[in-house]
Amino acid sequence: MMENIHLQNVIKSFFIGLFIGIVIQLYDDTEVLITYKVLTVLASGSVGFIIGFITEWLTSILPIRMANSRTYFFINNLIALVVTTLIMASFLLITGSTIDNKVAFMPMLLIVLGIICIANLFDYMMYRRAQTKLKSFKEMIKDK
Repeated sequence: MMENIHLQNVIKSFFIGLFIGIVIQLYDDTEVLITYKVLTVLASGSVGFIIGFITEWLTSILPIRMANSRTYFFINNLIALVVTTLIMASFLLITGSTIDNKVAFMPMLLIVLGIICIANLFDYMMYRRAQTKLKSFKEMIKDK
């Protein structure tokens, strides 16, 4: 089971988490020390790593008959969105936030989920591009 986990995707999730942390820092204009902002970005990257690992693990459990690339990317994205939502909601519950914080939480959640969707769409487009190049390369070699 562990051999089916794509470590490259887990590492990408770490960097997406870092990017999300930076975007959220730019979105939130709260005055805090720069060290707290850096720690928040690093924590966001770590959470991205955990989300990526859980997503890849759940995706690796899927039956092989779902090996169609479009279906795989769709299910992978759906799992990432659900796992991210659950983890962010658990953070909200653990911190015991007030109603005001919960209202401010929704735009951040939408930003995070939007970035994840865009990243997964970009990953799928890069996959399709690589497959097209591979196909044309195979045809070029076959002709020679």
